[in-house]
Amino acid sequence: MKKKLFFVLGAILLLSGCSNSNEPNKSLESSTSNSSKNSTSKASEGDSTKQVSSKSSEKQLTQETTTEDVIKTYPYEVSLDTFKANSVFGKKGMNVPNTIEFSFENASQGVVSFKFNTPEQEHVTSYRASYQQVPTKTIRIFSAENKNIRTVNVNTELVLGERVYSDQDRIISGNLYTFMNKNGGVSLITPNYAGNVAPEDTDVMLEYLPR
Repeated sequence: MKKKLFFVLGAILLLSGCSNSNEPNKSLESSTSNSSKNSTSKASEGDSTKQVSSKSSEKQLTQETTTEDVIKTYPYEVSLDTFKANSVFGKKGMNVPNTIEFSFENASQGVVSFKFNTPEQEHVTSYRASYQQVPTKTIRIFSAENKNIRTVNVNTELVLGERVYSDQDRIISGNLYTFMNKNGGVSLITPNYAGNVAPEDTDVMLEYLPR
C-alpha cells in the first residue's frame, strides 16, 4: 500500500516539474515576439520619416529651380509687387503726359491714366493695361535726367488695351515697358509722344521716373 502511495506522489511531482519547465520557454517566446514587433514598428516609423523628409526636400528643390529658371529667362524683369509700389510716374515737357498712373485691381490686369497738364486744367485719358513678361528686348531711350540717349534691356511689358475714358477724345497707342535703373529705382518707358526728333531717332522712347 505504501509503495503505491509513493508511486503516485512521484508521478505528481514529475508532472509538476515538466509543467514548470515549459513556462520559461513560453515567456521567452513572448518576449522575442514583442521585441520583433517593436523593431518592425520602429523601422516603419523610420521609413515614414524618411519619406516625409524626402518629399519636403524635393518640394524645396522644385521651388528653387523654378525661381532660378525665371531669373535666367527674364533677367531684367520688374516684379508686379515692385511695380505696384511705384505706380505713379512723372515727366516735364510739352505734348507728353506729365503724369502716368497705374492701378491694378485684378492681379496683372488694371488701368493706366495719362494726365496732361495745361494752364487751364488737367486732361485725362485712361486705357486698360495688362502686365506681362516678354523675351529680353533692347530699347533706346531718352534719359529722364539729361535727355541723353542710352540703351537698356527689358523683360516687363505693359500692354495697352481698350480706351475707357478721355475728356479730349485723345488716342494713345504703343505699349510701355519698365526696368530697374542704375540707381536701383523703377523706370517707365513710353513711346515718344511729342515726336520732335531727327529721322534716325524715331525709335528712341522716353524714360519716366516715379513721383
